[in-house]
Amino acid sequence: MTFDLQRYNRLLWAVTGTLLLVGLLALLVGGLTSLWPSRDRGQSLPAGAPATGADAPSQAAILRLGLPKPLKGTDTLLVPVEGLPQESEEPHGIGSYSKGAPSVPLFNLLFVDAKTQASHPLLTRKSLILRYDTLEDGEEGRNTRVDGLLVSIVDSDTNGNGRLDEGDEARIWLCDASGRNLRAVTATGTTCGSWHYDGLRRTVYLVVETRNGSRKADSAEVLMVSIDGSQPARPLASKAQMDELRNLLQH
Repeated sequence: MTFDLQRYNRLLWAVTGTLLLVGLLALLVGGLTSLWPSRDRGQSLPAGAPATGADAPSQAAILRLGLPKPLKGTDTLLVPVEGLPQESEEPHGIGSYSKGAPSVPLFNLLFVDAKTQASHPLLTRKSLILRYDTLEDGEEGRNTRVDGLLVSIVDSDTNGNGRLDEGDEARIWLCDASGRNLRAVTATGTTCGSWHYDGLRRTVYLVVETRNGSRKADSAEVLMVSIDGSQPARPLASKAQMDELRNLLQH
């Protein structure tokens, strides 16, 4: 059997050419694949994954304590607490503010025992205090004493803007001079325009307006509530008397 050298050379060149062609095709496919955009690129981190070090550090919440105010006739010091939650691109929390000069609202009151230095906050949830007033007897010939506090509090985002602010409905709450026995006096859908404290009878009188669907005053009545909480808030005039007065007005 004779060896055909020419046929062997043709077979060798054919195999070598095929291998070179396959290699070039593999290189071409790999290059195109690296240039093709991946579906995984640019996606956000999965839930629970830590942010990278390039992310900007979060800013701490703003917290300010005011000067203690002695409550007359008691051993209690009242400390206003101002604050804003942690800042974000669209702040959702208490009040509104600008990054340049934040306007920090009052969101709590701290009651401190001047003798023992023990302290506790009035509120235990995120809230906004629009106003607070001390209830003093104020009668001549007697030592003035603070019997309690009347506080206007916003604790629900009723206007739906994502924060607690003056546009939300506020309710009136009462507590004693030590910041204990906190209780709501007015109901939702009402506003309190004015009030008066009768220290002799230890009773608070509040003018409360009821709002209708358009948030306009529909009616007003006077509520009376004892400062010690022995009786719930109740109307000074009965419903029958109010209806009789309304009939006189209509006729």
